[in-house]
Amino acid sequence: MYSYHALGLMSGSSLDGLDMAFCRFDFSEESGRPFVTHWEILQAETASFSEQWKSRLARLPSGTALELALAHAQFGHYIGTIALDFLERHQLRPGLIASHGHTIFHYPEQGLSLQIGDGAAIAAVTGYPVMDNFRMQDVALGGQGAPLAPIADQLLFPDYGFLLNLGGIANLTSRRGSRIIAFDNTGVNQILNALVLPLGLPYDEDGRIAAGGQLIPELLQKVENLEYFARPYPKSLGNDWVQRVQLPLYLDYAAPVADKLHTACVQVGRQIARDIGLLIQREQLPDAEYRMLVTGGGAHNGFLVNCIREECEKICSLALEIPDQATINYKEAVLMGLMGALRAANLPNILPSVTGAARAVIGGALHQGWKSKL
Repeated sequence: MYSYHALGLMSGSSLDGLDMAFCRFDFSEESGRPFVTHWEILQAETASFSEQWKSRLARLPSGTALELALAHAQFGHYIGTIALDFLERHQLRPGLIASHGHTIFHYPEQGLSLQIGDGAAIAAVTGYPVMDNFRMQDVALGGQGAPLAPIADQLLFPDYGFLLNLGGIANLTSRRGSRIIAFDNTGVNQILNALVLPLGLPYDEDGRIAAGGQLIPELLQKVENLEYFARPYPKSLGNDWVQRVQLPLYLDYAAPVADKLHTACVQVGRQIARDIGLLIQREQLPDAEYRMLVTGGGAHNGFLVNCIREECEKICSLALEIPDQATINYKEAVLMGLMGALRAANLPNILPSVTGAARAVIGGALHQGWKSKL
């Protein structure tokens, strides 16, 4: 039996801030496979990034090597300071900290997935053991290094046939018995947020602006014709692809913001429905009524959720379920805490059936702390 108190840190692609979830995980092991017997979120919050860091992170994909190296070290100190403040204010002592970092490049076909935010700096600032760089060993074994969420879907949410996370990028998990399939679907929040930025808004609250818009069929067709959407799984998306390929189609199209938002929400719904239909066909899933758990910031967007529901109902009988606010907002930070706990127990924390890697790996680099050690 293993028991860990872990602080999970997640910097998402939508640049809204650092999600922090202090969790407890109790799990057992059977033939090298973990089984979670209990878990809970004990404390969680999001710390907004400064405008300076938002701008800096957004520019990094086109920056110099020196700018990238400096940002990696300095972002580690920055999020370490945020995490330490969170721990001290709530009088929390984690056994470990697991940090995803902020993705700058994701090119698994070329053997690269880069998340910045130096774990050594986080350990130096907080004093606790820190794990980071969770993706690269999977990539080195021929995997996509993504999505990571399915390990949490498998161990923490075993009662759902489908699990959908609507973050900066959407990813979908499907379960049939012990077989887990998952992949990234499309850009979501980082597209919707970018479209309302000229209006001086951080996001379209509840999708109200989108709901008042009209569908632009020509724009929808342009987006749906992108090569990624026809590619078979396993596959994954990087923020740089969304920003470089998908987002410009919306930004450059001459139309009212409301219409572009409306079209983007419909595109997300249609793509997710199409991917569910593909999974049912390829995996020979039974003809049944499915339950799908919806998490991530996009779960707060009522119009987006309705678009997904309407499109999915054309494919199969599917009940969408929205969980409690903590699960919606912090599932990805919880995921990082879980991956850190599994890493500490020397158990696999990335699923090769999802990523396409040659074998399951125990991902994550360890930086020992000075207040405690693993």
